[in-house]
Amino acid sequence: MLTDSEELLVDSIRKEIGLPSADTLMCKTIPQSDIYKYLYNPDYDGVRGFTAVEEHGANLKTLFDKYNGARLDYNNTAFKTTTGVDGISQSVGLPDKFYGTIEYKVNDVSKISIPDWAPKPDDYPYTGKAFTGSTDVVLPEYYQSVRKFINGDKFKILDSKTGDIVQQFIYDKNLGWLELK
Repeated sequence: MLTDSEELLVDSIRKEIGLPSADTLMCKTIPQSDIYKYLYNPDYDGVRGFTAVEEHGANLKTLFDKYNGARLDYNNTAFKTTTGVDGISQSVGLPDKFYGTIEYKVNDVSKISIPDWAPKPDDYPYTGKAFTGSTDVVLPEYYQSVRKFINGDKFKILDSKTGDIVQQFIYDKNLGWLELK
């Protein structure tokens, strides 16, 4: 819990950071279980939900880094970093070998906001402070309203242990995701 003066300080810093501009590159992390859906299911035709400015999380390479730094350990998370049950989630099985990222430009600033609504007990690890709640990493959070994929968006499949790119794709509105060689 923050004191009133700490809360004012956090709020002022977050307001100073503000919203990204239309040409800001954003990055959304995708669990291994959803990679195929984004690439081949026409219902997965855009990005939405919590996201971050790409350069803010650029030093988070492995899935474990992303999991901790971006607080992907929410209840029933699809991200698996260990064998068995991950934290408070219900995921069971082997750790993910891969994860995905969608890199896209904001374009329409009216569709992105600073998530500062009051958290409910079931929202953990969401803090309501518009920053991730990690003890090691502090990332400004954003909330992306539905944004359809557009030409030039990138989808990367990364090795969970190294963060190295395994495959990458670029979006074409007429052809879908095209693999980059």
